[in-house]
Amino acid sequence: MNMPSIATPMPHGAPTVPPSAGRRSRRWPWVLLALVVLFVASAVGGVLALGGALEQALGSVDITVDGEPLLTVPRGEAAWWAVAAAVVAALAVLVVVPLSVLLALLVATLVLVVALAAALAATLLALSPLWVMALLLWLALRPRRASGSAGPSGTRPEA
Repeated sequence: MNMPSIATPMPHGAPTVPPSAGRRSRRWPWVLLALVVLFVASAVGGVLALGGALEQALGSVDITVDGEPLLTVPRGEAAWWAVAAAVVAALAVLVVVPLSVLLALLVATLVLVVALAAALAATLLALSPLWVMALLLWLALRPRRASGSAGPSGTRPEA
């Protein structure tokens, strides 16, 4: 590619882009990839360290029912089953619990939005211009009072 150097003047009307802008925009995918690799490596390292520690701490697991052996899990396998249980528990705490809380918040938000929409609809209906038109129509079409009717104090004017 024939790219102009910094010392070469740009043609008239060409956009001037600082040289660091192109590098900065191409750098973020690598930073994101490095963060993902770091997260995966730390998760795998944590699982391996937990498995190794549990393998050293746990003996074999013997399950007996009424004195008869039902299942014997060897020492190394018991540790990895414990790691699997820990991973499942961690997923439950890190995924299921926040999703449950978010679902409860979503339901509460939907109830609030529906209540506000109902209140707004009632207010708009009460303040609708149609009510003003209906009142004006009623005032125009109602029967008029007779001219000799009682005044505001309830007495007839004397002539």
